[in-house]
Amino acid sequence: MALVLRSLSDFKRFLAKPGATIQIVRNTFIERQPASFQEAYRQKGMYEPRTVQAISKKAAVFAIKGHPSTVWLYWDKGTRNWRYSGDTLAVPLNTGVGPPDEIIYRCSFSPGSEPKARAPARPRAKSSDPAPASPTDQPKPTMPERGQGRLF
Repeated sequence: MALVLRSLSDFKRFLAKPGATIQIVRNTFIERQPASFQEAYRQKGMYEPRTVQAISKKAAVFAIKGHPSTVWLYWDKGTRNWRYSGDTLAVPLNTGVGPPDEIIYRCSFSPGSEPKARAPARPRAKSSDPAPASPTDQPKPTMPERGQGRLF
């Protein structure tokens, strides 16, 4: 089943499913750092797949594969700048230092926990109701000749 994210609601729905995993595909802030910094970032497991541990109204907590630490992803009013494209999510970083940066995540399900594809919807059965009456067959409201009649 292909994963397609179009909005924050879709992303939250995806995170709520068992086996939801995100992985950093690109981090432009880290790419601009010296090689030693990039290597330390990799050794911390920051590019490893992250599985959802908990989710709340404004954040999700992820466990990093092979590491004892957790990572939080918060969302608030800034999410209107997030970009969704198929199974990827681009989150702009407002660091205030240098050019604008972003982190691109790929969303997927961990092996063996992919949701089953849904069966296609059945076509609707033809209704056995008779055709609606023609406009001439319908009763018309009548008005008394002298106004509304008595009002109490």
